[in-house]
Amino acid sequence: MRVEFVEAVQKIIRTDEKSLFISGDLGFNAFEGLQKEFAQRFLNAGAAEQNMTSMAAGLAFEGFRPWIYSIAPFVTYRPFEQIRNDICLHNLPVRIVGNGGGYTYGIMGSTHHTLEDLGVLKTLPNMHLHFPCTQNQVASHVEQISKLMAPSYLRLSFSGFPSNAVPLKENPKTLSRMYSEGTEITLIGVGHAVQIALVALEKNLIDKTKLGVFGISKFPFDFSSDRELFAHAQASQNVFVIDEHYLAGSMAESLKMHLPSVARFRALTPVYSNSQSYGTPTFQLTQAKMTPEDLAAHFA
Repeated sequence: MRVEFVEAVQKIIRTDEKSLFISGDLGFNAFEGLQKEFAQRFLNAGAAEQNMTSMAAGLAFEGFRPWIYSIAPFVTYRPFEQIRNDICLHNLPVRIVGNGGGYTYGIMGSTHHTLEDLGVLKTLPNMHLHFPCTQNQVASHVEQISKLMAPSYLRLSFSGFPSNAVPLKENPKTLSRMYSEGTEITLIGVGHAVQIALVALEKNLIDKTKLGVFGISKFPFDFSSDRELFAHAQASQNVFVIDEHYLAGSMAESLKMHLPSVARFRALTPVYSNSQSYGTPTFQLTQAKMTPEDLAAHFA
């Protein structure tokens, strides 16, 4: 999703003189165009994410609208205190961008996996979370974030089971998508995790006549606008969520609280093990039993 993000944010900075971009010493072969075009509005803060976060807050106090970028665990966990105290408590329009949600950086091991970011950040006041379902949804999220005068986090990810399936519908306000109109089960994919379900559909591993497949990509939820998803869960009384995030603090956990009470609610999420091995995102998802085949087995 990084390429799509750079293209989208370049358009925003080009039209908004108060927007600027700060990198945590990352972006080789990606940000050179930004640096060349915007010069004084492109800063490299170095590998110092806490300083970068506080610097962005200071710039926001002066009327700027900064985007800050690093690998997802480094731009969320390490500067959490600065995000809380400097950005969120003052409700500042700092746009935090983390590349590598879920198992995107699989081979790099647990230090680079990002399986707690949404749970950590959703606890903060004023924070808006964005986690696109697919690459072709990134630009829409960047555009919405650019209009927010509040803290935000954009989670960029790569799925181990990629799909660019075209949604049947997309809600222009919430950016939630419907991919299948089955009525018996409400299957909700959180961000890029929905691609696992889409591959299962493409392989005919799950019966699309039984499953309504949705992709959600924003928090806080707005079910007054996402009425179709809310009504589907209410009617099916059977919700299944797939989320590339540990269960504690996950969007699956939040969905259980915010959706109507249903007879059956299940979630497929990663589980940590000290004995796990490391490999590609596909390997990690296979090890976590989160493949399209594993998903299909829950509906057999």
